[in-house]
Amino acid sequence: MTVVGPPTGGVTFRPSRAGIVRIWARSLTATVLRRPSAPGPRHSAGTRQVVLVLAVTEIVVAFLFSSMLPPAVRPLHAALELLTILGGLGLVAALVRHPHEVGEEHLILRTAFLGDVTLPRSAVRSTSPVVRTVPGRGPRPVPGEPGAVACSLESALNVAVHLDPPVLLDLGPAGPVEASTVYVSVDSPPALTEALRRVVPPRTA
Repeated sequence: MTVVGPPTGGVTFRPSRAGIVRIWARSLTATVLRRPSAPGPRHSAGTRQVVLVLAVTEIVVAFLFSSMLPPAVRPLHAALELLTILGGLGLVAALVRHPHEVGEEHLILRTAFLGDVTLPRSAVRSTSPVVRTVPGRGPRPVPGEPGAVACSLESALNVAVHLDPPVLLDLGPAGPVEASTVYVSVDSPPALTEALRRVVPPRTA
């Protein structure tokens, strides 16, 4: 008798700080060069809006503050301000250019630069709107809910992806989880539902 285990998903964890900077730099460069971004439901709208407003505000403040500094230190101040502004814009570009991905074989839930969760498309049964807060960022277990995993840039989550059969996800130091629910952040929950409806997994023989 052959015992068949649960299907296995994939977990990509947070890269190093240098890796995150590379993602931001590549995303910002691609945006400046007007390269088309990947299609898919976007996420983390709250973070994108806040960081974009802060970056624009920083540009204005930088010019005002620089006018009050001695000429000798203005180049150093300008360099630091430029790095800060480019970092903010790179973060926003990374979020825009790394949406969730819905394919025939897999559903990839992304955070852009803090890790991803890949689920077999055949195990994804439905989605539903939720209002949840799960501490932390990136792929992580959900406290008090053994069969659940969260994957988001923010602690606020608004969609539950329901899995049947449960999918085995290795969360590294947190251990493996047979996940029947994955909580994510999506700008438009109906857009994710519609994408899943359009892209149907292939039938197995």
